[in-house]
Amino acid sequence: MDPTGKPRGSPRRPQGASKQVPSNSLERGLRILDMIGSRQRGLSNKEISEELQIATSSCSYVLGRLEREGYLARNAATGRYEIGLKVLAISRSVLRHMSFRTVAEPVLQQLLHDTGLEGVIGVLDQSRVMVINRVRSGEFPDADVDTGTEIPAYATAIGKVLLAHVPEEHVLELIAEQGFVKLAPKTITSTADLLKELDQVRKQGYAISDEEHLPGLRSAAAPIVDTQRTVRAGVAAVGSTRQLVWRDTGAIVEHVKAAAREISRLVRFT
Repeated sequence: MDPTGKPRGSPRRPQGASKQVPSNSLERGLRILDMIGSRQRGLSNKEISEELQIATSSCSYVLGRLEREGYLARNAATGRYEIGLKVLAISRSVLRHMSFRTVAEPVLQQLLHDTGLEGVIGVLDQSRVMVINRVRSGEFPDADVDTGTEIPAYATAIGKVLLAHVPEEHVLELIAEQGFVKLAPKTITSTADLLKELDQVRKQGYAISDEEHLPGLRSAAAPIVDTQRTVRAGVAAVGSTRQLVWRDTGAIVEHVKAAAREISRLVRFT
């Protein structure tokens, strides 16, 4: 026996796994949803059962129930389980009712009025930005970004604003785990270039994304902070590179910064 009372030579718990093995179906289901939601490519039955330290047959029962109810979906090609539509519907409903929406909507409307650009608010979800509010202008219909949509952080102005205020070692971990995908002509695809830009963002207090997420799409973003000056979200003005307002990017940046200050003043973070 080892000092913890476990037989010597027993399998080691996978790195990152919880210390307590879930003891019933509800706990297992919740843990499974949490695990799959944090993995970009989903998980297989074998991977889940090993991480939870339960038999694959027990895991299959829970997975099957979650799949039937729509909380999970099984990829027919890979056999891996992914988050289902019911979870997405619930999350988007929650996001629509967050205090951000009530408080920030008028500010985003004012940003649209002042610049002609769409107002977007996003938060960091690991290596991606989740959109939690958007006021549309109709100037860039190709930007199919709705509440709950997630976009690689390195490819967006909001994402760069948020990553700039994350410890560099954590940024490196996210890059190592997720890597880069070239989404548009100017997408950042190297760690050195991203770190250099994040340093510049910290110094200037805003970020620009110029055809890095979608061709023809440009945005400027600034950080939203809480009362302790901790960055909690980002707000951006987003639109087509063809819009004449971009001739004065400095003016757009000032409008975005003003919006960020106003939202920071109004929102009460918990």
